[in-house]
Formats: sequence, C-alpha cells, structure tokens
Amino acid sequence: MAQEALLAVDGVSVFYDRFRALADIDVAVGGGEIVSIIGANGAGKSTLLKAILGQAGRVEGRIWLAGEDIVGRTTAAIVALGVMLVPEGRRLFPSLTVEENLWLGWDVGRRGEFGFAELWQLFPQLAERKRQKAGSLSGGQQQMVALGRALLANPRLLLCDEISLGLAPIVIDELYALIPRIKERGVGIVVVEQDISRSLAIADRFYCLLEGRVVLAGRPGEVGRETVVQRYFGL
Repeated sequence: MAQEALLAVDGVSVFYDRFRALADIDVAVGGGEIVSIIGANGAGKSTLLKAILGQAGRVEGRIWLAGEDIVGRTTAAIVALGVMLVPEGRRLFPSLTVEENLWLGWDVGRRGEFGFAELWQLFPQLAERKRQKAGSLSGGQQQMVALGRALLANPRLLLCDEISLGLAPIVIDELYALIPRIKERGVGIVVVEQDISRSLAIADRFYCLLEGRVVLAGRPGEVGRETVVQRYFGL
C-alpha cells in the first residue's frame, strides 16, 4: 500500500526536545480512501497531523506525498502540494463573513474542479448565510465553513481533526454524511477522532494509536470491536 499511497508516513518519530511524541509510525492513505486515526487524549493523533503539515518538532523518518518527501518543507509548501487541514476548534475569523472566510481557502489552495458553485451545492445552508458574520453561526454551521474553506483549496489530501467536537449528534451525522461524498472526488481523507463508532463507520481502514505508537491497524469490518476497545485503552 505504501508504495502506491497518496500519503505514506514511513517510520516517523517526532521529538520535542528529549520527549518522543511519536515512535516509528507507519501510516498510508490512498486517493479516494478514508483512513481513521483513533486514540484517546494524548495518544499522538494531532501530533501526527502536525508532522504531515510540517508543524511538529524534530521529525525522523519519511513522509511521502504522491512520491515526494515532504519532511523539512514549510507548511505553505505542503499546502501548495495539495494538503489541507480542517482544524480542531475550526479557527475561523468571527468578524469576517462566511464568504470572506471561505475565500481564504480559495486564495491559498490549488485550482481544480471544486469551486464556489460546488460548495454552495454541498452546503446550501452556507449559501443562504454567505453575507453573515461567521461568529454568529451555530457550531455546526461554523464547522461547515471550516470544511468548505479546506475544500476550496482543492486538496489531494484532507486532514480532519476532531470535527465532531462539541457538536450535537444530529449535526455530527450531517457532517459525517458529507465525508464519503468528498471521497468520491478522489480525495484522500484522514479522520482523527476519539469517537470510535462514528469514525470507523465511514473508514476504509483505521490505525489506533496509544502513547505515540500504532497498536492496531486494519479494516473496520475485519477487526472486532472488543479488540479495538482493548487496544484503544491499552488493556
């Protein structure tokens, strides 16, 4: 898989001074594939995303994007290659309108098939509120803006960090229904979540992290839930 993967994290360790946050991680993501990264708080999930984006500490090992080693490159250079993050907490500009926040993704990204017309079709709620200040939106609507901002960059690889955090179950259902539709465009998607059930329900494959290491990997339908829970909690 790693040789053909859109993303291949190959033997990666991440250090902050003497502390090793990730240890010899191997992860692969294909184009048009959803890969779930699960684990409890402190397992190393967000550190893995930071390493992919060039925002981690000292990185040992290799991270390949479509055959190019991106370790040591700036975040701007990695984004230009087609990697976008939907960050935990959304990180919108509340005083700007919905449309102004979305333009930020368009400005930094690549040109491709996904533009504002496609965005309004995917998120009709945002089309109705494009002149509204982002800070006045509901949490779910703000998350749609964060996701839409990333999609307007026409990413090859989309990183989703805890997109369900703090949202009502019905809103989470709406967001998770959109992810397979994004996958259909050939985008590789990494979903980082603590919620095992939701994350595995849409994933083609998954990796479970514990204390900075991959302790279990496979396809959701081929690994029993009891095994996943045991590895998740280190039992």
